Amino acid sequence: MDTDQGGYGRPPRSAHRVDPEIDPSVWAEPHMRLRPLDSESADALGDEPVRAGMPRDIDPETSVRDEPSLAWNTRDGAAVDGYGEELARRVASTTTLLRWAVAAAIVLGAGPFGILGAIWTGLGIGGGFGYLLVTVVGPVVEEMTKIALLLWLVERKPWLVAGSVAIVCTGFLSGAVFGAIENVIYLEVYYPDRAEALAPWRWYLTAPMHAVASTVAAVGVARMWRGVMRERAPARIALAYPWILAAIVLHGVFNAVAITLAFAGIAP
Repeated sequence: MDTDQGGYGRPPRSAHRVDPEIDPSVWAEPHMRLRPLDSESADALGDEPVRAGMPRDIDPETSVRDEPSLAWNTRDGAAVDGYGEELARRVASTTTLLRWAVAAAIVLGAGPFGILGAIWTGLGIGGGFGYLLVTVVGPVVEEMTKIALLLWLVERKPWLVAGSVAIVCTGFLSGAVFGAIENVIYLEVYYPDRAEALAPWRWYLTAPMHAVASTVAAVGVARMWRGVMRERAPARIALAYPWILAAIVLHGVFNAVAITLAFAGIAP
């Protein structure tokens, strides 16, 4: 047997000198290489099984380093090597004006989501399932759509956030814009013939409820953002869950009471 040719199950003696880019054999695969991998330049998906370090120019948005298969490369189950340094760099390079411009864009963006939420709620009129839709499904959809842009911002680009107070204020204004658009749809599209009777209930009760519920959810998002800045680690949505759930419950209870009052003839 010619061991220089690899033998049975053994690589050729020169395997460590073969360029993996042109070698078609299995010995060129990452986990079969005989030479150590240059971890400073490894950030390709094919190098995942053998990477041990983090490149200095890691992009937290596109890197595969924090995928589940690479959980061994984390600290305390949350931190990712290089994330803190990159976060600090981006925070330092982002202007206050840009942060507030992003907050304003999120407030304005809540409007289109408001249309979606209003449609979902409007579909729930009549029947047993309709009651469930208005008191459970509707609140879940609407509260998640109102807070969706804030959640995305904190998870993907936390350096664009102006601060905890800014998050809460943005949540409040997003809810107010959402409620205003929903009211216009209800009064002008769904029930124009009952607009005069419905308007006071919609503007003085429903619209404020949307603003309050979004503020409650935004408090959770603010806690999530503070966790990112404090731990220098990717966002953990678990910190926001209790507050988002509280906003959904508040919304659902409000809808249930409103429907009950309508059935009793107290509310229009």
